[in-house]
Amino acid sequence: MPNMIKHIAMRVIDIEESKKFYESVFQYKHVNTVLRKGKHGDHISCHMTDGYMDLTLIHYESDDSDEANFAGPAPCIHHIGMEVEDLDAFIQGVKDSGGEILTEPGHLPVKFRSPGGPVAEVVPMKRWEAETLAAGVHGKVLA
Repeated sequence: MPNMIKHIAMRVIDIEESKKFYESVFQYKHVNTVLRKGKHGDHISCHMTDGYMDLTLIHYESDDSDEANFAGPAPCIHHIGMEVEDLDAFIQGVKDSGGEILTEPGHLPVKFRSPGGPVAEVVPMKRWEAETLAAGVHGKVLA
């Protein structure tokens, strides 16, 4: 089975405004909102779903925050994500094909850049599906 895109992360300026837009126009359901802390600042990730795709709206507190400028300034598509059967084999394939692993070993998701390309990430199969089911589609804030 091909590795299908299951996740798109968009860097946005206003989480609430963007969330309301995707709820209203596309009927995406809010799953959860997470405050993530990094070495160089924090960001908020608002996860939404249509039942298949994990759409994540990301807002960084500063351009110095970890991973903030992987794809450029907001607003932009920050990265796409795919689920893979064999994470270790996939990582080795990225390296063997000239790609660059951007995350520390053992950290999920594994972000990478293809040669001359944009940022993407991979996780084990059914990760986003499991997170969506675990959180429910009621929305809760996690710190």
